[in-house]
Amino acid sequence: MNRQDRPVNQMEAIPRLELTVDQRLIPRFLLLFQQGVMLRARVGCSLQVFLREEVGAGLDTLEKIQSIFLDGSPVDDLSEARVRDGSVLALSAAMPGLVGATLRRGGAYSSFRSSITYHETAAQCVSGEGLVQVKLFNLLIDVLGPGLLKKGVLVKSFSLMALLTEQAPHCWKGCGRALLDGKTIVPQALCDALRISCHEMVFLSVDELGEEI
Repeated sequence: MNRQDRPVNQMEAIPRLELTVDQRLIPRFLLLFQQGVMLRARVGCSLQVFLREEVGAGLDTLEKIQSIFLDGSPVDDLSEARVRDGSVLALSAAMPGLVGATLRRGGAYSSFRSSITYHETAAQCVSGEGLVQVKLFNLLIDVLGPGLLKKGVLVKSFSLMALLTEQAPHCWKGCGRALLDGKTIVPQALCDALRISCHEMVFLSVDELGEEI
């Protein structure tokens, strides 16, 4: 079902959690990108445009993205592939060995996987706003993850609750502010927040504490 068909009140009902934390806590939240997060973003555009404008990948970062899977198929041509509402996008830097060389976009061994390489079809690709699942691996987690966290992503509530529960009490001293639906909440109380656990998805944004705090 396209986002345009989803009830507006269903989207608005999603809990919104905004955290401002010490830089040392950021890597803990970056682990969510290996499982996959959802971006509410522009769709119907080329993968190249999506990576630049929605994921925040600059030219230098694009060169580091060596393996790209769109809806389960490896991508070679970023300008050909189109991102659709509901697409699943996995990004990885260079991987070692023959497997890594074979999956590398535009690599010498890419012909070995021609039968599974992504090719754009004639299927309708509607432009507008949609939801895209993004997964990041290896060094791309540190390169792209913080910017996406600051922008805000949709995560599965059970994954978020598991991550919050794993934090030792002293870790929350590094949390300068926690807002749940715009209201201040004690960070330690997040683990028991029914507003989060009773929903499938949570909108999460994590920013770094400023020097003034």
